[in-house]
Amino acid sequence: MYENSGNSTSQKRKRRDIRACAPCRRSKVKCDGNRPCARCAHNSAGCVYHEVIKDPTTERIEALEAEIRALKSELEGVRGSIDRNSCVSAQDVSSSFQCRIECVPNAVQKGLVTEQQASSWFQSFFRGSHLLVPVFCPAYDTYVSVIRRSAFLFDSIIAIGCRTEEGPSSSNYQMLQTLIREHLASVVLVSNPSFHGSLEAIQALTIIASYSENGWILASLALRLALQTNMLTAVDNLMTKIAERNRRENLVIGDEERRLFRMARIWYGAFNLEHIFSLDGERPPSIIFVDSPSRLRALVYHPESTVIDLRLLSQVELNVVRANAHVSLFRCWTFSTIVDIEAELGVVIRDTRIDLDLWLDEWTSIIRNHGADYSSLKESSLALLNLRIQHAWALITLHLKAVSNTGIENIAAMTEFQKQIVYSAKEEAVRHLQLLLEASSLPPTPQGSPEPSSTQQPGGRSAYLASFKWTMDFVWAKCAFSILLVLRLAMILRDPPERLMELLHDSHKVLEELKTVSVHHLGYFQILQVSVEKCEKALQEWMLQQSTAVIDGENLAPVGASAYERQQTAETEFEGYAPKEFLFEWHFPGLNLKHVPLGWQDLFIDFDSVF
Repeated sequence: MYENSGNSTSQKRKRRDIRACAPCRRSKVKCDGNRPCARCAHNSAGCVYHEVIKDPTTERIEALEAEIRALKSELEGVRGSIDRNSCVSAQDVSSSFQCRIECVPNAVQKGLVTEQQASSWFQSFFRGSHLLVPVFCPAYDTYVSVIRRSAFLFDSIIAIGCRTEEGPSSSNYQMLQTLIREHLASVVLVSNPSFHGSLEAIQALTIIASYSENGWILASLALRLALQTNMLTAVDNLMTKIAERNRRENLVIGDEERRLFRMARIWYGAFNLEHIFSLDGERPPSIIFVDSPSRLRALVYHPESTVIDLRLLSQVELNVVRANAHVSLFRCWTFSTIVDIEAELGVVIRDTRIDLDLWLDEWTSIIRNHGADYSSLKESSLALLNLRIQHAWALITLHLKAVSNTGIENIAAMTEFQKQIVYSAKEEAVRHLQLLLEASSLPPTPQGSPEPSSTQQPGGRSAYLASFKWTMDFVWAKCAFSILLVLRLAMILRDPPERLMELLHDSHKVLEELKTVSVHHLGYFQILQVSVEKCEKALQEWMLQQSTAVIDGENLAPVGASAYERQQTAETEFEGYAPKEFLFEWHFPGLNLKHVPLGWQDLFIDFDSVF
């Protein structure tokens, strides 16, 4: 049944390698093969080995074996890429069911778009969107590199580029969205870590979360995958290497440290996006930053750092300060007595404002010191302007969050301390509106100096609003909300009509600036337009009422329920205007504020309309 494999006449016996030294061979004793061996060392004898000359066949075999090992090592390095571009094998999930998910090819491979279209949309993304989703390095994440590494990331990038150029309702964008949903299903279902835990999958999730109505869920998924990929360990290892470099000079940056920095960039990008959705959506962040946020600045001077990383790290530090302030405000109402609560609120607002002012001053200096790294003076001035806009937004939400925690909506029923907080919020909202309209040619004003009125600018498009072609939904939402807020606060706090007309004029300028890109975000543009129209009607009716009161010999400032009931419906409609996007998708504080005069006549009115 079996062939005889021990035929000595047909096969030559393999020659054994000589491993003993010459003295041990002559003495015919066992040699341990060390150099020197134990016996020669004990006898103080010379331990000499005769080198065996290998025959050409043996040398060729060893060379082939070394080549095979090198190929195996190279194959191991691209295994993740092969897994992402091939079908995933069936996975047993029970005795009766199997989970089999096929990896989706990219849009070019499927023939959905041409190479020229994909290249054009890819370039469009890196003309603006990569600044808003700062998890990329343009030198590393090139077209050729991305299309080779990940179909999911490639399709996500060109989809947003298509959205920017053709709008969200275009057939090409809708087709790419369907393809992205297939990629997303694979990421959720497949348990292969090299597939769904890759850095590219996290980058892709961060992109689509930024431009999706379900952004909070997708951002949380990106954060979970980042944790599974041990990115926190990578960040710690990178910080260790940075500390070591600070102690020792002339240390060369290796490939491992470059990989760690790339992982840290993606981690902070996912972390920051989840913080944005949480802080402006009235949800506690899933992961908190327990160290000093200024420690992030160690990454600023890393050789791999870019101007995009400056934008990312400044946002991370800002949102950590905001998150800490929200926690402090919550503790005031949870653990303080009624007597001490206003004093503690004042301390929290004061300390947070100091932190925010320091953040603005220090990051302004950092960006100015890196001015040579920006491609143009316009780009660096826009980066500085963006810092000031974020600073104003943080102060708006800080003050309104402090007021909303009181549970009092009627400004007339507030204490002087609470009213002062509302006035501070309105001042920051006015500053925010002026910054939105600031032209790029204007240098940034020093902190604390009065802001220039937008009506005094010589002309030119707004530097910030010009980038709204690439911006995401939540930036549009914040822009629409901030203008609705400043108009409403100016109305209910009874600013002079001349001041209200100036704010309306500035709001109209914002509308004009955004008309060219509003086709991509019609919903929030319409909210902005309706807000301005309702405020105009309310102002006209209020001014008409005041002029009528003067003619009739009545007081200019109506007091009591009877005067309140005579007010026109336009103001009531404007005060009650609350778009569903701000009620269900976002939870910006301050839209519930109103002003109902209080007097002895209010004993006979419905208090449900007051609180």
